[in-house]
Amino acid sequence: MKNIKTAGILTFLLLGTATAFSQSRKTESTKGVEKTEGNKVVHVEGVGHTLNYTLSGGVVEVEGGDNKLTVKGSAKKVTISGTGNKIYIDKVDKISMEGGDNTVYYRTSGTKSGKPDVSITGVGNKVVKQ
Repeated sequence: MKNIKTAGILTFLLLGTATAFSQSRKTESTKGVEKTEGNKVVHVEGVGHTLNYTLSGGVVEVEGGDNKLTVKGSAKKVTISGTGNKIYIDKVDKISMEGGDNTVYYRTSGTKSGKPDVSITGVGNKVVKQ
């Protein structure tokens, strides 16, 4: 009987902790697309999304394939892993790409050189100034 009581209490505590954690995250999520409150992080996961965002100094993360994102404003960092993704962004400081045939189109960068810091792993990935 004591073991059942202890197991019940532990289950209650674990469920309560998980519920509190999930409620503290304040995000919008639709079919693999997630945007945190306050325009700080845009996270896209999946295939074939065409999305538009406004961002001010946040982070863009894309995982999957054939996604097309247009970001008005600026990002400190854009991270892409997958294939065939296209990101159009006004201003970006750092770009990291893994996978193949991904492209980031940018207008300007906040770095001293005027070009974003770029790290590319994979085939056919490119960064293009518009």
